Amino acid sequence: AIKHSGGTSALTIDSSGNVHKAGMVVQLVNTSSSNAISTTSTSDVDTGITLSITPKFSASKLWLLFSTRVYISQANAEYIVYIKHGSTILGGGATVFTGSNGDRIAGTCNLQGFHSPNSTSQQTYKITHRVNAGTGYLMPNSHPFDTPVKFVILEIAQ
Repeated sequence: AIKHSGGTSALTIDSSGNVHKAGMVVQLVNTSSSNAISTTSTSDVDTGITLSITPKFSASKLWLLFSTRVYISQANAEYIVYIKHGSTILGGGATVFTGSNGDRIAGTCNLQGFHSPNSTSQQTYKITHRVNAGTGYLMPNSHPFDTPVKFVILEIAQ
């Protein structure tokens, strides 16, 4: 790699001729879905929402963003959504919890995570979910103001 440090910013040119600067977005990949997805499982299960990226630079960090509307069908229940790389949780957690009064709650789910794969090989990320009781739903487009599920990965040069 060739580095040029002119002024306050350093540019790097790799052996393939790719030029980058630390902090620069190198690439963005995304997917979306309008399908409602549900689970009654108390163990993590795949939602079928996956996204792959092949980093251009091994030192890059990946910023993962996921958003949708979620719903839980039962009182005293928790619906949990994760972003995973293999079995490693990169982002997520309890997204909806309902109280004991029987109210059912819908809300937004915005997750993010970071990953440093230290590789230029293809990386695959997935969204998983589970409940502790009841049925949990990813519910895009269930309300007139809803939008589809969105899953985005940005490669950030280091």
